[in-house]
Amino acid sequence: MLQWLVQELSWAEAYGVKVIILGHIPTGASDCFKAFSWNYYKIVDRFESTIVGQFVGHTHKDEIRMFFSDDDGHPTGFQFISPSLTTYSYINPSFRVYTLDGPYPEATYQTLDHVTYLLDLERANKKNETVWEVEYTASKAYNMTWITAKEMYKLYHRLNTDKEFFCSTYGRFYEHSRSGVSCDDDWFKNLMCQFITGRSHDPSICKDLPLHQQLAFAQENKLC
Repeated sequence: MLQWLVQELSWAEAYGVKVIILGHIPTGASDCFKAFSWNYYKIVDRFESTIVGQFVGHTHKDEIRMFFSDDDGHPTGFQFISPSLTTYSYINPSFRVYTLDGPYPEATYQTLDHVTYLLDLERANKKNETVWEVEYTASKAYNMTWITAKEMYKLYHRLNTDKEFFCSTYGRFYEHSRSGVSCDDDWFKNLMCQFITGRSHDPSICKDLPLHQQLAFAQENKLC
């Protein structure tokens, strides 16, 4: 599969075509095979100028997973992990609409913005009605114009140094505005670790959070 992906990306690179990758399991998830994950990570590094978007699911959560160059550490890409329509487990159904740059000559096809919609289950059950509401718009919530790897890494640093901002945005969106979500230090450290984990089973990414603790957190919050 990865050999085929390299062939397609090589063709796209040669002809100046931008590529968007759709998948299911995030490559940073603990249940993504290490060999596949690490090789895919290298492919993203090699074709960072060709790959302009990665969209996955699986976790049912609203998350980001970042990729970095093994040479100089600069951000090479990231995966959007979209929230899920299913209520499993104890979360409000959500879906997302992305806005991309293009189509026009020389378009980048990078993500400009996304809007996440939420169904409040408690309200729906009480009033017996289905109302989809905007949970948040990325450009407004995070004050971003272009959602590139470089800008996403800036967002990571802001979230990581401003816990109040983290708790009011990323930490809350992770659970789709479910009431009673904790925002303690353990929650904060693990979500920030996941944010920069684009490949699975890598103990070098979050040095202040041992791999066994990362895996335990992932297993505790595993939905698929």
